[in-house]
Amino acid sequence: MKEQKLSIYRWVNLLIYMYIAALTQLYWLNFAAIETYMEKSLKISAMNLSLLTLVFPLLYIFLSIPAGIIIDKKGFKFGVGIGVLFTGIAPLLRLIFPNSFSMLLLSQIVISIGQPFILNGITKLSVTWFPKDEEATAVGLGSLALFIGMIVSLGLTPYIVNSYSYLSMLKVYSLLGVIGVVLYFTLIKSRPDFAVRDEEYNESELYFEGIKNLFKIRDFVILGFIAMIGIGVFNGFATWLEKMLNEMHGISMINAGKVSTMLIFGGIVGSIIIPLVSDKVSRRKPFLIIASIMGMIDLFLLIILDSLYLNMINGFVMGFFVISALPIILIASAEIAGDKYAGISVAYLQLLGNAAAVGIVPFMQLLREKTGNYSSSIILLMILMVLFLFFSFIIKETSSINS
Repeated sequence: MKEQKLSIYRWVNLLIYMYIAALTQLYWLNFAAIETYMEKSLKISAMNLSLLTLVFPLLYIFLSIPAGIIIDKKGFKFGVGIGVLFTGIAPLLRLIFPNSFSMLLLSQIVISIGQPFILNGITKLSVTWFPKDEEATAVGLGSLALFIGMIVSLGLTPYIVNSYSYLSMLKVYSLLGVIGVVLYFTLIKSRPDFAVRDEEYNESELYFEGIKNLFKIRDFVILGFIAMIGIGVFNGFATWLEKMLNEMHGISMINAGKVSTMLIFGGIVGSIIIPLVSDKVSRRKPFLIIASIMGMIDLFLLIILDSLYLNMINGFVMGFFVISALPIILIASAEIAGDKYAGISVAYLQLLGNAAAVGIVPFMQLLREKTGNYSSSIILLMILMVLFLFFSFIIKETSSINS
């Protein structure tokens, strides 16, 4: 009976984590979804509006490693809890001066401080509460929450603003944050009453000595390159997709938004199915290889497809195979690094990915300005996916490391 209750409660922990993780993406993109309104009604320039979203990857670069260390040393509840406080309380700042860009930026900065503590905690939650044959599924569902948050933000924000008011949107989102804080600190448990797996590390080993040894592991270094390329390519693709479709194929911004929606929806479906299959067959490497191949094909099709509906299908396929590689990468890092370093290993990969995104996104626009079209930018992404494929081939299968 005790085991049955614990078995159920691991899903309670995961569902609450998913809610909090979705909030980080909701707050990240909520102003991006109403840029036209904010430019006209609040007189905030496009450049300033971009800062409201750019602070998230920028601060992630600096805070990812410290967040990962705290999660490993103090446990996922303590580490993620830091992020929950920042994420849940900061939206209330917007209600003080809702029309002030400075206050909105301050709110976004505080929320973005909390994001690394939340997103870097998923593998620690997985290895603490879930048996090995469910860990990729747990990480996949945790990643799924991110895309749910994106879709809700992009779809719900304009609706609330148009149907009710801008201030109503801020009030609703602030309430969601407070609910998250209450749920987390009243229901989340640090660890089960008994271990779900054998301890796989020596507690006497110095933590920072162990971190140094991680970078001597060949496959961990290779996985870093895979994460850097994969996360960077996705951010570049998602950022400029609407402009690429509009310029290359004359697809309107509204219809291009439908392609973006299908991209994220494909990622949602893939983040459920792919990790589940990966757990069943106890393999990670084949899904990285498939993601790289499908990514190259989908990028090429983006250049030649003129039809809106074919691009929507293409977007779904890319989301299904490429976005779903993220949970596979994250769980592979925990398998290589071991349970003790689940937080720091993911933090390192997220740092590389966000750093790559900060570089790739503006470089794609620079290529477009130099060549006069986005085809060269897409070719750049295809070349990077070739590198992704190369590294996916040479990395060893990780699921057998701790089996």
